[in-house]
Amino acid sequence: TDLINDIVTLNKLDETGSNFPFEEVDVAAVVTEVRDNLMADIMRKGMKVEIEIEPGTTVNGNRSLVVSVFQNLLENAITYAGENVTVTVRSIPGEPGFRTFSFADNGTGIPEEHQSRIFERFYRIDDGRSRKSGGTGLGLAIVKNAILLHKGEVSVRTRPGGGAEFIFSLPA
Repeated sequence: TDLINDIVTLNKLDETGSNFPFEEVDVAAVVTEVRDNLMADIMRKGMKVEIEIEPGTTVNGNRSLVVSVFQNLLENAITYAGENVTVTVRSIPGEPGFRTFSFADNGTGIPEEHQSRIFERFYRIDDGRSRKSGGTGLGLAIVKNAILLHKGEVSVRTRPGGGAEFIFSLPA
C-alpha cells in the first residue's frame, strides 16, 4: 500500500502540479506535527528532535507536500541514522523570496559516492536494506519532486563531525 501511495504521489507531482493548491503553511507547526506523529519510533530509537524554527514561520506551498517533505526526511533519519541520534530542523539564511531549511542529524551519514543518486526513484545505498528496513525507495524522490514543484532546491551533504544534512528551500 505504501508503494502504491508513493507512486501515485510521484505521478501527481510529474503532472502540472494543479492537484496541489498553494496556501500559507506554518512550517514550525508542520514539523512539530510530524515529530509528534512519529514520537513512538523516535523514542524507540532513543532519538532527540530539535526544532529551531521560529513559530509562525510560513511558506507559500501545498501543506500536504510540505508535510510529506518533513515526514520522509524524519522517517529516513529514524530508519537509517542509528540509535541515540539528534535530528535538528532549523531555518537558515537563503535566497530572497524563499525560506531555507536545514534538516540534519549526527548519525551514520550518507557515503559521498551515493549522495548524487539518493533522490532517484528506487535508489538504495545498500540492496540489503530494502527487505530488512522496509520503505519503498521513493521517499527522497518525493522530497525532491515536491520541493521542485515549489520552485525550490534541495541538496544533501555530510556534516562536519558526521551525519547527513539536507538543505532545501520553499517559497516565502
